[in-house]
Amino acid sequence: MKQLILVRHAKTEVIRYDISDYQRSLVNRGINDSKLIANKLFLKNIIPDLMISSPANRAIETALLFADALQYPVDEIEQNDDLYDGFTTNEFLALLDQLGKENEIIMVVGHNPSIEYLAFNLTEEFYHNVPTCTVIGIDFQIDKWSDIEARTGKLAFYEYPKKYKEVK
Repeated sequence: MKQLILVRHAKTEVIRYDISDYQRSLVNRGINDSKLIANKLFLKNIIPDLMISSPANRAIETALLFADALQYPVDEIEQNDDLYDGFTTNEFLALLDQLGKENEIIMVVGHNPSIEYLAFNLTEEFYHNVPTCTVIGIDFQIDKWSDIEARTGKLAFYEYPKKYKEVK
């Protein structure tokens, strides 16, 4: 079995004219949300064998916070520009096959709408919202990453910060 964990980057500063979209950073809420959700995964013993992240500031900052909480070596986070620009589902599956090798659990930190599209395209049914810092676990009953086909994954878990916050 293989497990894919899709992570939408955490809450960021608003779009501004003095910095590029690529440079936007996490705000305090995004940092706290990342720690919260990463710790929930750690308590469930969900630890990736491989982490891949968009190199955009907000994504790599999210990945670094997850890596810290999950005791994943930060220098082993693979950065991939196409996670910022967007993949087709087939291009994304080719990336998993290329980088996945013998890894059982791969975590990918990226952006919407790509994360939501991938969750929809890779699971039998995924009709959830994907707010910032959402984590979607998808299980595949396969031996090799190259064996994944669209719409064959089973939703294993769906975590998001508001799930754990008291409604005011």
